[in-house]
Amino acid sequence: MKVTQCTGEGMGSCKRCSDNGKWNMNWMCFLYKIEGYEGCYCSDCVKEIKAEAGDKCLEN
Repeated sequence: MKVTQCTGEGMGSCKRCSDNGKWNMNWMCFLYKIEGYEGCYCSDCVKEIKAEAGDKCLEN
């Protein structure tokens, strides 16, 4: 799973936090893109997504 820093200036929001109804605004330099996922994500959500992806790999 490839994680890269989002580019751009100003502020953006974490897609996963927004989808879960949590208000979340971060500077773009603190948001990350995950290969295979649409949108940018905060560091907390990146950790959770990586953990979930690891759990799914262990189940298969």
